Amino acid sequence: MQFNWDDIRIFLEIQRTGRLSRAAKRLGVSHTTIARRIRQLETRFGCHLFEPTGGGLILTEAGQEMLQKAMEMENSAIDISSRISRLEGKNRGRVRVGAPDGFGNAVLSHILPELVKTHPGTEIEFVPVPAAHKLWRRDVDIAVSLDRPMAGRVIIRKLTDYDLLLYAGPDFFTDQTSPTCREDLKEFPFIGYIDELLYTPELDFNRGILSDLNVVYRAATVKAQFDAVRNNAGLGVLPCFMARDTDLVPILPDEINFTRTYWLLYPEEYRLLPQIQAVSSFIHKRTNDMGAVFRSQ
Repeated sequence: MQFNWDDIRIFLEIQRTGRLSRAAKRLGVSHTTIARRIRQLETRFGCHLFEPTGGGLILTEAGQEMLQKAMEMENSAIDISSRISRLEGKNRGRVRVGAPDGFGNAVLSHILPELVKTHPGTEIEFVPVPAAHKLWRRDVDIAVSLDRPMAGRVIIRKLTDYDLLLYAGPDFFTDQTSPTCREDLKEFPFIGYIDELLYTPELDFNRGILSDLNVVYRAATVKAQFDAVRNNAGLGVLPCFMARDTDLVPILPDEINFTRTYWLLYPEEYRLLPQIQAVSSFIHKRTNDMGAVFRSQ
């Protein structure tokens, strides 16, 4: 049985996006073209590859059988393209990197431009990690994450541990007394995350301090929280690598402190792609070179 390689690409994009319209947008073709091509493929195979659900299209049993081989075909095509590009002296490779806003703004936004200067032909797309990034849907090629996946075909590398402390703005205590113990914190306004947008429990710091803090300002990003603390709107837990070399004041640092970990992730089937190896190794090395920046002392 013969079939067009483009049909396999369409099959994979539908599996990753769960929507014909999204697959069409990513492949740069019309919705009707996607629908027609996948129907033709299903007719050729004599079975349905997808079934509709409330959350989008999911694979049938036949689709599951096809998935692994289709991904292997895709990887072979990528590898062939990469090898030919190297022979032609191009070595081009576009890699999309996603990261939480704190690490992204304070670290990656500064070091990734170095990469494109030292690796000619590499193209970087740098995006915020969405609330639930899906490597398997190729939202990003490489993700920096606070969560370490416990399952799935994912290459995992530890980037770094990092410390967080409770901070106040430079003028926050001008007209009031600083707290001397944890219980005193009930008297002060706090900055924090929006509960329903808290995409990982790793960021639920305020509940780790006290269960009934007076949170007056909530923001979905740590950068917005940083700005609020620095403008003396309230106390807030912030990464030390963001607060370092600023006028923010640590509050009860011996009693209130947190340590979290950043992980670097990419799909296992990408492990041999030179552009993925180049970008992931660069991020890993540069982050490790900055090791002391991420600690409180």
